[in-house]
Amino acid sequence: MNPRQVASWLEHKMRDYRPALPDVQLRLLRTEAFLDAARDDADVRQHVALGWYDDFEADFREPVLADLEHRMMTACPPMFVRIVDREPPRIQRAYVEGSFMRRLFRFLVAGVGWEADEQVRDVMARHFPFQLVAVESVEGHGPL
Repeated sequence: MNPRQVASWLEHKMRDYRPALPDVQLRLLRTEAFLDAARDDADVRQHVALGWYDDFEADFREPVLADLEHRMMTACPPMFVRIVDREPPRIQRAYVEGSFMRRLFRFLVAGVGWEADEQVRDVMARHFPFQLVAVESVEGHGPL
């Protein structure tokens, strides 16, 4: 797996949801630019303030950000590669798609904050269980 392949999967998945989300844009960034964008994300800033990361550059492992206000999805293909490089190919793609959909679906649910996360997880559990399990197992948390 390489960043170009990941970018292709992300662009394909974005096209799949273009009819439902015509105004949401996808931005693909290299690692340094993505980490800069992540530092500007409200949720990430809150996590940093709470001390979730000892070393932000080394510890941050969220390869997709969803900015609901600006209707923007931002993803980092090189980060995806680093996270799932040792996983079997089938898990790699499921993780990429699942991580992306988990953030993209935030634009489609009514809740906010943790309620939106739970609504998205419920949708994924019903309609995309393999991708959900791949995300939760690679990340090492969540019910399996």
